[in-house]
Amino acid sequence: MNFEALPAEEFLDEAQELLQEIEDSLLLLEEEPSSYEVIQRLFRSAHTLKGGAAMVGLIDLANEAHEFEAILSKLRSGTLKSSPQIISALLKGRDNLLSLLNPLMSSSPNNSSSNVQKKPTDLSPDESSIEELTPLNRSSMPQSNTYLIHLKFDPACLELGQEPMMLLRQLEQFGELTVIAHTSDFPNWSDFDPVRLYLWWSIKLVSNKPLDEVDPLLEFYRGEQSEFLIEAIETPEENEQEVQQAHQNMLAQISAKDEKIDYSEPSQNPELMEVDVLELPKTSQTIRVPVSRLDRLQNLVSETVIRQARLLRLNDAIQATDDQLGEQFLQFVEDNEQAVRELQDQIQQVRMVPVGTIFAPMKRVVRDFANRRQKQIKLDIYGAETELDKTITEQIQGPLMHLLRNAMDHGMETPSDRIDAGKSPTGTITLQASQQQGFVIVEIADDGRGLDPQKILEAGRRLGMVATDHQPSEQEVLQLIFQPGFTTTTEVTETSGRGVGMDAVKRDIEALLGNIEVSSQLGKGTALKLKLPLSLAIIEGMLVRVGKEMFVLPLLLVTETLRPLPNQQKRYKNQGELIDIRGQYLPLVRLHQRLKIEGAIDKPEEGLLIVVQQGTQKYCLLVDSIEDQLPVVIKSLEEHFVHIPGIAGATILGDGSVCFILDVAAILN
Repeated sequence: MNFEALPAEEFLDEAQELLQEIEDSLLLLEEEPSSYEVIQRLFRSAHTLKGGAAMVGLIDLANEAHEFEAILSKLRSGTLKSSPQIISALLKGRDNLLSLLNPLMSSSPNNSSSNVQKKPTDLSPDESSIEELTPLNRSSMPQSNTYLIHLKFDPACLELGQEPMMLLRQLEQFGELTVIAHTSDFPNWSDFDPVRLYLWWSIKLVSNKPLDEVDPLLEFYRGEQSEFLIEAIETPEENEQEVQQAHQNMLAQISAKDEKIDYSEPSQNPELMEVDVLELPKTSQTIRVPVSRLDRLQNLVSETVIRQARLLRLNDAIQATDDQLGEQFLQFVEDNEQAVRELQDQIQQVRMVPVGTIFAPMKRVVRDFANRRQKQIKLDIYGAETELDKTITEQIQGPLMHLLRNAMDHGMETPSDRIDAGKSPTGTITLQASQQQGFVIVEIADDGRGLDPQKILEAGRRLGMVATDHQPSEQEVLQLIFQPGFTTTTEVTETSGRGVGMDAVKRDIEALLGNIEVSSQLGKGTALKLKLPLSLAIIEGMLVRVGKEMFVLPLLLVTETLRPLPNQQKRYKNQGELIDIRGQYLPLVRLHQRLKIEGAIDKPEEGLLIVVQQGTQKYCLLVDSIEDQLPVVIKSLEEHFVHIPGIAGATILGDGSVCFILDVAAILN
């Protein structure tokens, strides 16, 4: 036998997923305490974690997972009933498993040089990288002990998440194996169940390991319906006949109905097959790829997009000198552009991950917070399968967590207060994601007390954010919560009250070229909506001219463009210049004034107005002209320059010149 061992680094990735599955299943079991399906899912996840940890030498983690699995086994058998107290204990057990895994993750190759917990006999203490387990060097290993092993798994083990092949691979690490696969339990084809295990195995293991090291390995896989035996045979390896006789005696102990088997002539026994490869595993249809490789691939695609823009410029020059050659080259450029677009779309799809990866852990946050504060809160998640670029997904996790805590702390009433208000004692927070026209909408809403506009306005006046003689609209009042230092409470809690947070949330979302909207109804609840681009590496941009300067405006912010008539321009006291667009008055923003550019068009009727939406408010940006619409590769400036107000980054145009990308949120603010 010769099996490829499981790489430890791959196991660490899988272990994180399994621990998240365990947490999700535990929270679901709390809602459905009698669900046998959920318990089975829990057991499978824990068992897979245990087996994988044992395979890569993480003995402490494997032992802890074994204890965890033992409790789940009692739940599965019905000797232990699910309750909130049991779920809390299991969640703490899951956290203990994570605490054993975290140091290994922080020391993986992507983070630092040192790595996995190792057994002293496997790797020397000064080894500092993750190693794959390899078969022991049998040429230098004294083959002193012979063991006979009988493995008969629970027929339902495959449904329970057990992997017989994993145990056989582990046994191979201990020495030389001779494996007999028994087929006597196979039913007629009409009765064959593809999810049941009918094979069982007899094994001879020759190893220098003592029995007390081999037997615990079997313990990880033992179950109520399994039959595992191991026996040490004190006989020379050459005396194969005595070994075979001992093997026959072991089989006789297991089942009296089994006939004695002549091991000296296995080919004459149709029940037996001596094999070197026990099963042919399915080829995996997925592979794990480090994010760093995807980032590198994304950079190469971005460079390809820039070169495509240069080809388009070159085509103009060729057509000016040779029409026939220009036509041929144009055909090539157009074909190449289609291929580049397809390549761009494909790499973007590869980088997409479901937002559920950051939604799921929030169920635990809600549960723990509600228990600490004696509140009853339920988190409903919709659209978890909606996909978003991995980079954006990671960067919105912090802002989303802050919004969730605000909803729990400020928005959600106590059960008694909710009953007095005629509501259910259990409050509901809804986390929802959907994809709309090239961007993703993430909404977090609660059915709590809602925002009080009057209270917010009073706080705004007290903090000097609103003039005493100014009467803002309700939407303008709600926007005050995003102002730095704004707070309506004088009490500082562990989650809020310091006057920081919502402004940081808004800043983080806008840094992703997104925006945030808030709506609320007093006594009914509050909703915050995030609008995010699918990707930040390459975006669709509008190339605009302001004076002699060129800028890129992110297209997802643009709602329409127009050239206004003089009678559409209005000016009102305390509101500045406005543009009347179909009865809606929008503020006019002169880009050349905000960016301090000379020689630009000053009269709106001579230039163009680009209507952009920031949050719930629309604005009219005055530019000289619109030059083009094109895919834009975003290059960060922060690595080489200090932050420039109003500039989100830069890109390279087809002629090789650098063009700044406008930070619309910063310009409007």
